[in-house]
Formats: sequence, C-alpha cells, structure tokens
Amino acid sequence: MLPLLRPGGPALARPLVIAMDGPAGAGKSTVAKRLAARLGVLRLDTGAMYRACTVQVLDSGIDRDDPAAVAALVTRLVVDFSTAGRVRVDGSELAEERIRSPATTAEIWRVANNPACRAHLVAQQQAIVAGREAVVEGRDATTVICPDAQLKVYLDATPAERARRRLAEWQEQGRSGLPSLAEIEAEISERDRKDSTRAVGALTLTDDALHVVCDGLSVEQVVARLAAHAVQRNPFAMERMVEDQVLVGRSRRPGYVMVAEGQGDDGWQLGLSNPSPDRMPGQIVDFTRNRGGHQAGTLLQGSAVLALGGRGDAPGRIDALPMLPQTWYVIEPDSWHAVIQGQGTICAWAEAIGISEERRELSLGQRRELDQFVNVFMPR
Repeated sequence: MLPLLRPGGPALARPLVIAMDGPAGAGKSTVAKRLAARLGVLRLDTGAMYRACTVQVLDSGIDRDDPAAVAALVTRLVVDFSTAGRVRVDGSELAEERIRSPATTAEIWRVANNPACRAHLVAQQQAIVAGREAVVEGRDATTVICPDAQLKVYLDATPAERARRRLAEWQEQGRSGLPSLAEIEAEISERDRKDSTRAVGALTLTDDALHVVCDGLSVEQVVARLAAHAVQRNPFAMERMVEDQVLVGRSRRPGYVMVAEGQGDDGWQLGLSNPSPDRMPGQIVDFTRNRGGHQAGTLLQGSAVLALGGRGDAPGRIDALPMLPQTWYVIEPDSWHAVIQGQGTICAWAEAIGISEERRELSLGQRRELDQFVNVFMPR
C-alpha cells in the first residue's frame, strides 16, 4: 500500500526551519534553545561555531592580526555539534566556559569579520541543517544561512531593556566596579551601529521577518508566541508536540470523517457548542480534563483554538493549535484542555457517555502564555 502523503502540499512537506536574527543581548540564545526543545528539533547556535574557531586561533600562536593566516587556519577546521548539543572542532568538544570566556568574546571579530572564515562556516551550517527541522540562531541566519526558512524571526529589545538585563546579570554574579546603566546602554547602542554597518555579515531586519520586541515579556511568553507562528507555517509542528494529548484526524473525502471506533455498549453523545462568555478569547481562566473516555470536536463555522496543558496532576506548559475545518480533534482522557471560540463560531462535539469532568484554575503566567497563542491564531 502506498504511504499517505502529508496534506497541505510541498510547503508543509518541507522540514520546518526557523531562522532567528537580532541584536546582541536580545535573548536569542535562551529563546532559541527553549523553542527548539519545545518543538523537538535541532538547535543550531552559529555563534558557538565562531567562538569555537576563535579558541583555535587563540591557541594556535598564529599572528591574529594577519587575516590570511586566520583564514588559512579556520578553513581547515570541521566544526559541528555532539549529540548533547556541544560544539566540536575536528571531533573534539570544547568546554562552554572556554568559548564563552571574555577573552574569546573580545577576539571573535577576527573570525566573524573574515569573509573566508564566514563562507567556510556558513557552508558547514547549511550542511548541518540540510533536510532537517531546526531553529537556527545567528546574526545572518535569516539572510545568508537560511534565506528560505519557513519562519524568520528578528528578536529585538530596546537598548535600555538590554542594558537593564545585562546590569542585573552582572549584579547577580557579584561583579564589582560595574559601569552605570547609561554607560551600558551607550555601549550597546554603539555595538548595534557597528553590527548593522559591518561589511561582512551585517545585522539586517529583512522584509519577510517577524519583528518581535520582547520588552516586558517573559521568556515563556516569547517562546509561546514563536511556537504559535511556527504552527501557522506548519501545523504538524504542534501536532507532534501534543500527540500524547490529542489525535488529529483529517477527512479522507469532503463531508466524511471517522471519529473513533465504538467503545462497547457505552456509545457516544453528540452536540453543538456556541461561544459562551467563558470560552471567548481572553476569558479562559481554567482548564478541564475528562476521566473515563474520549472527547472529540470539529470546527463547523468560525474560528476556534484548542489549548492543551499536558496530562499531569495539574495543567503545565501551555500549547495550542488552531482548529481546522474537516478535521477532528480527539482528546485523550486525563488531558487538560480548553477550547477558545470566536464570535459566531460553532463546533460539533462527541464524547463517550459516562465521562466525568474536572477543572483546575490556571496561574497568571499560564494565562499570559495562552494569550500569546490566541493573539496569533485569533488576532483582535
């Protein structure tokens, strides 16, 4: 029998690649790491590759002021990542504290600004992500490394916000003799100017990139917003993430969907749902889970979002996906969930007779995380 093809055509059949640019200190590394973990895909930290090569330059004893000598060394290196996500040079892992040290940071420009070095590393970066789903983080991720990425993100924060974060981080580390907030902000603004005007690998906000200013947002809120945009580009991204909570069944032909096999003599009860006040966007304060059977729903008219909170003792991390016409969403027992319906929306529901319902209130952080999904899927 021939394998079933992914519905949606070539665009959805392509691996999901998210390319992320943005100025220094905007939180790219933290967000990219958590987003990749959330989606279950590779995270490619291109900056770590430049740092690893810089360590090799520092250890080699070559003339660092000679660009040709730097290029000759770096273009012989094979840089990749171990299965644990640690950067390797010629098969040997480098310690994180070494590549992130102030000495390495001060000298990274010798590799990053060298055209031959960049060309060599870009080729290796493109080879690493070829045919794979990945979150690619780097100064030229959207413009050079992955110009055809399904989702391009320019993660930004104002210089004032980045200065505040940096000062707070240094204070937490117990550093002394720190510069003032105004001095840090001025230094960040100057680096932004240099990064955006450099001849090689300049920082650029492309026309097709999603510009996210994360001032005042938690990491969880930013990751939720980007996950929502990823799902808009490729719904299978979220379906994989919640496959232990919901079965997504698409119609084989218009007007027909098999919801589930019969369950003994218990049968199913069917009904329609209209948007009630507690199901409207911004009004969800709790999640429900059903015991003793499955529940299945499909969108008939309007727009709706199925939000899920895992199968633990209480709702956990919030994930959500837009409900699509001619698609049944079969919710597994014990899965925390809520359905958000826009004005005029009608959904059809079927549930096993005899199931019981439990409700649990969401925390403020969970509600804010949910809002990120809803604001993308059902913009006001």
